Amino acid sequence: MSKEQQILRLIIIEETQNDAEAIANVLRNAGQAVRFMYVDNQEALDQALDQQRPDIVICSLGLDALGLEQLNAVLSARSMNIPVIAIGHEANEPQVIEALRAGAIDLVSFDQPEHMQLVVSREQRNLDMQRDLHFYRTGHKESERRCRTLLDSSRDAIAYVHDGMHIYANSSYLEMFGFQDLDEIEGAPIMDMVASDDHATFKEFLRTYGKEPNGPDQLDVKCTSAKGNFNAKMEFTQASIDGEPCTQIIIRDQLVGDKELQQKLKYLSKQDVLTGLFNRQYFMEELELAVSNARAGSGNGSLLYILLDNFKSVKESVGLGASDLVVRDIAHLIKDKISDLGMPARFGDNSFTVLLKGKDATEAQALADQLRRTIEEHIIDVEGRTLTITVSIGISLITESAPDAHELLSRADLACEVARSSGGNRVHLHNPVADEQIGREREQQWNHLIQEALSEDRFHLVYQPIVSLQGETDEKYEVLLRMRDSEGEDIRPGQFLPVAVQTGQIADIDRWVLSKAITVLAERRRGGANTVFFIKLSGTTLEDHELPLWINQQLKDARLASDAIVLEIAEADASQYLKSVKAFVTAISSLHCKTSIEHFGSSPNSFQLLKHLPVDYLKIDGKFIHNLMSDSDNQAVVKSIVDMARSMNKVCIAEFVEDASSLTVLFQHGVHYIQGYFLAEPAEGLNYDFSEGSI
Repeated sequence: MSKEQQILRLIIIEETQNDAEAIANVLRNAGQAVRFMYVDNQEALDQALDQQRPDIVICSLGLDALGLEQLNAVLSARSMNIPVIAIGHEANEPQVIEALRAGAIDLVSFDQPEHMQLVVSREQRNLDMQRDLHFYRTGHKESERRCRTLLDSSRDAIAYVHDGMHIYANSSYLEMFGFQDLDEIEGAPIMDMVASDDHATFKEFLRTYGKEPNGPDQLDVKCTSAKGNFNAKMEFTQASIDGEPCTQIIIRDQLVGDKELQQKLKYLSKQDVLTGLFNRQYFMEELELAVSNARAGSGNGSLLYILLDNFKSVKESVGLGASDLVVRDIAHLIKDKISDLGMPARFGDNSFTVLLKGKDATEAQALADQLRRTIEEHIIDVEGRTLTITVSIGISLITESAPDAHELLSRADLACEVARSSGGNRVHLHNPVADEQIGREREQQWNHLIQEALSEDRFHLVYQPIVSLQGETDEKYEVLLRMRDSEGEDIRPGQFLPVAVQTGQIADIDRWVLSKAITVLAERRRGGANTVFFIKLSGTTLEDHELPLWINQQLKDARLASDAIVLEIAEADASQYLKSVKAFVTAISSLHCKTSIEHFGSSPNSFQLLKHLPVDYLKIDGKFIHNLMSDSDNQAVVKSIVDMARSMNKVCIAEFVEDASSLTVLFQHGVHYIQGYFLAEPAEGLNYDFSEGSI
């Protein structure tokens, strides 16, 4: 799909719906795929901006209810840098200048539709370039971070040397030579690491290294450390750090010298244990790389999303354990069929993905259909019983105009849903027009399911402990929401909450969660437990100015102390709905309820946000907790957040803690509480042992 065919999201400010439709049709006649929201006053504008961020706003001049300057004031207050095109009956030079001063990027007239088409095309190209620039800047930063992470996690000792002096060394190198941190070795001569008997040999090697095209790049030398001398093989490579030329030196870890063993260990870290296919995390890394390559013109590809049809009935028929054998059997079929044509992975409990490189739409569809038929014709033998199963396969193309990896995956998932909802056992190539309609229908289905869940009480709560690193034993739990379908199966929030936000049902859901959680908490406190609940609220819910009073009444009715609950707001919502969130935090604090920002640090203006929101807790974004022990950048971010929080008398919580090695770093930096699967998964019971030393 070319960039010209991408859907352009507009807000059109006009006097009537028909006038707005006429403007949209002008663009459609030029080949633009347009989706617009009609606005005729500021209230409607606020509602439209709350629903989604538009690519362009087209504003008709001369409207009493909403003028150009008023429009730009609204966008500025929301920190939305969105191009505004003014449209009027004339577009002479003085009027263009006046429109530009009022904040428009251009003025077009109703009588010159081609002018509007050209201006919109120009702005769309600008948007594409801005997105590409953001993508490459993010990719560059991520590449640098990953490179540093790889260096720090390598079991080989690696150092960078400039003019004979160390400018960087990884943890393995520091450990090998008996140093505690990089500061001790920065600026130290590399010669200090070599035994005196080999100084002459080492100097001679350095004198000639790099001066001959095919000269030696390895040296066997005796090194010295605090523990004594040892034999080492140094490998030298020309490199650069921050644009400065230097030399990379690698000393291989002799304890892991077996290349075959190294390969096995590397492979296992990427592997799904049950099926032997690649795992979800590694697949996403490879998909991101494939998207980057396609955008750079280095080759297109395709993404297959494969879902087992009616897998729930298979589980009920053969049991949970035997259903794993079914998944493994299908995985082997996929692996054999794909062979060296692509990279298969297990993506979910009953879903798989395949990355095909160098395959166009026709080739991808042909291969997917062969795979579908192979699975359909296969007879599975499970503990003496035989069964057959079919799959639905969705395809999205990876081209130069491809979006990011997550959007590509969403397209393939949507295409798979089209195949499944059409009866299953089908292959469907993502079609932006047809699939968009299917997507809307699926949203309507979710809307109906949510309404049923609210009316039939099919929501329920689960709880995840938040545990002190400072020896406190008070009970703290985060309250999480689950929804059951008509057959009693749990549905994750990520599937239904985005729809609830779009349809406005999230406010009713949030009130249900609050009411239920307060009831459970009041009963537990009456039993003698000093439990505190952290309860999430969405940004749109906080726009209800009556909410603080409603919460206060709920607490009074339950005879529950106000400080027994902590109300959580995601940082993204806090930024987007800052005015409403600020009013809510002020009001709820006056009632002595505590507040928290979760995923803190996820945006560039995180610290600036705290000038407006006097919250009590900060939940450090989980991306900074991942690989914390080996990632010095993440450690620096965590330390800066904790130091800032301490200066402002705020309490820090580390979310998504998944390994024991992170605890030492979090404790050293002064993090107060931790939460994550390392402690416990979310569960319906409130039975975690908070006694001291239970971590």
